[in-house]
Amino acid sequence: MNTDTVNDLKAKVAKLEEKVEIYEKIISSITPGSFFSENCLNLIDKHSLSFNGTELPDEITTTFSSFMLKNKEILQTIFDAIPHHILFIDPKGIIQFYNEQCARDFKVNINEYVGKHIRELLRIEDKEIALLNTLYSGKEIYHHEILNKNYGIVNTRIIRDMNNQIESVIGIFHFLNDARDSEKLAISGRIAAGIAHEVRNPLTTVRGYLQFVQDEAPERIKQLFNDLLIPELDRANGIITDFLSITKNAPYKPEPVCLNDFLLNYIKQLFFSETVINNVDIKYNLSEELHKYKIFFDKNQLVQVFLNLFHNSLDAKKDGNLLITIETHVIDDEIVIIFKDNGCGIPRTVLPFIFDAFYSTKDEGTGLGLSLTKKLIQNHGGFITATSSCNGTEFTITLPINYDDNKNSIV
Repeated sequence: MNTDTVNDLKAKVAKLEEKVEIYEKIISSITPGSFFSENCLNLIDKHSLSFNGTELPDEITTTFSSFMLKNKEILQTIFDAIPHHILFIDPKGIIQFYNEQCARDFKVNINEYVGKHIRELLRIEDKEIALLNTLYSGKEIYHHEILNKNYGIVNTRIIRDMNNQIESVIGIFHFLNDARDSEKLAISGRIAAGIAHEVRNPLTTVRGYLQFVQDEAPERIKQLFNDLLIPELDRANGIITDFLSITKNAPYKPEPVCLNDFLLNYIKQLFFSETVINNVDIKYNLSEELHKYKIFFDKNQLVQVFLNLFHNSLDAKKDGNLLITIETHVIDDEIVIIFKDNGCGIPRTVLPFIFDAFYSTKDEGTGLGLSLTKKLIQNHGGFITATSSCNGTEFTITLPINYDDNKNSIV
């Protein structure tokens, strides 16, 4: 083997050793937070990389970019399979990543809040945000119970870079709002069963005797029976009925429903008398596209949903006419219903609790109307949210489009 060949082989070996050393240094500098950091993503997007101030060849840059993208996809898949919130923030409190469960519970798109401050997603004060507390104090949180509107258990962990500086803070949040609601319903179910047994029968007996003696009573007493005693017994019985409807899984018969036709041909007629009596105007802004699609809903329960929202708006009526607007939209594979009014609105401190069973600010309210509405919608695969201000309240209902087995919309 001549000298030139030997030197050529030595040069190739030296070049390979240099590449291996670079790869080792790059791999050792990668942390879990690197896959979701802004700098890393910029490097991948630009397909250019320097290490220790030296620009690397395209071969190494391409290999590194492929490695980062592949492992980011793997981590994304793993995190999305976990039924708890997982969220990364950088040292400025900017969201680097959140998983599918987090997006689902906060009703946002998977990348909608990436690059924004965490307070914009959580919508609570900075001092209440566990990840920011860990970021500022440098202390990780273990199994801490959160008691604000986002009830659950939170853990935080710090990821540091090679210089021991904070690169990311990870929050793992076990969302327990649904579990809390289920526990409330279970407790209220036991209460309702006891009330139904112990109270409903005596109420029926008393009401029957009042009607029996009514004809023989003096006119003044008869009027008292009609105007006060019997209506109050009926109201008490109605409260018991509401208890039972919110706590038990009543049978329902979903069927394909063309929502626009349902609103115009049934709900509009149903509301007519009350709109006249209470000075209410209702506008229907219905998507023409919706005529091609149907939802799968029990019609009686769908009526109950709109009645509950309508009466909620009546309770918020200001002086003068109340304007209610009902809108329908088709967004992706979902039908969106917006029910809004120009009433006095719901106070900001009350809004997070309006769907809780038995929560009411009304003197005669049972706190079951909106809770029942939420349950009926969830039973049909949808969800409901609310926003409010001094200019009125807006409820947004999202329901899946009814498809057949071949993924064709049932028309």
